[in-house]
Amino acid sequence: MEVHPLSFGRYQRNASISALGKETSQPEPGSTTTTHVGGFEAGSTETYPMVELKISIERDLSVLEAVMDAILHVHHYEEPVIFLREDWASRAAYNPGSDNPNRWWNNGRGLPDRIA
Repeated sequence: MEVHPLSFGRYQRNASISALGKETSQPEPGSTTTTHVGGFEAGSTETYPMVELKISIERDLSVLEAVMDAILHVHHYEEPVIFLREDWASRAAYNPGSDNPNRWWNNGRGLPDRIA
């Protein structure tokens, strides 16, 4: 958040986080794992919990550089797996007073329960 507000429309700090999954790798000789984990044998498979995080930023190289630098600085892996994609994203005609019956404030169900 120090380098980008992760804006999406009139909302800040927007991200999508997947359900908990697993990631695996086989560290090679001279990797950080074989260097810092006593007794780890190069080529052995290691599996850890993971989630997939998706964010959206504007198409601006200086913004991308700042965001990537921040991620690489704070991530606990020396080489996190990061995929960059250029996609189309939705942009609504923002109207909090809309009478569209499908919107959460009109459908009688309201928002889903917050998890955090």
